[in-house]
Amino acid sequence: MGTRLANEVHQYVRENCPGNQLSRLSFVGYSMGGLIVRAALPHLEKYQDKMHGFLSLCAPHLGYMYKTSKLFSTGMWFLSKWKGSLAMNQLQMDDTKSKEESALYKLSKF
Repeated sequence: MGTRLANEVHQYVRENCPGNQLSRLSFVGYSMGGLIVRAALPHLEKYQDKMHGFLSLCAPHLGYMYKTSKLFSTGMWFLSKWKGSLAMNQLQMDDTKSKEESALYKLSKF
């Protein structure tokens, strides 16, 4: 999703900011949107000098590795099994056998 967001930003800038008219880029991400924006940023190095702000609200940057209650654990289990949600498996760092190979861990290294 981060790659797709970066592609949309590239397309928007290309179509709406001809030449050097782009003055600043800012991003606001809520919940999973914060992670998506964070995943897009490495693909937007071309606009590094135009970056102005990044606001992330209620984003699970650390994932949901540690379950706090039975109710929460049950809800996360249900969401990850419902329609085989890859995003929920990634948030729990269960998308690979090794935590160091998980998508969220790799994202933290950018």
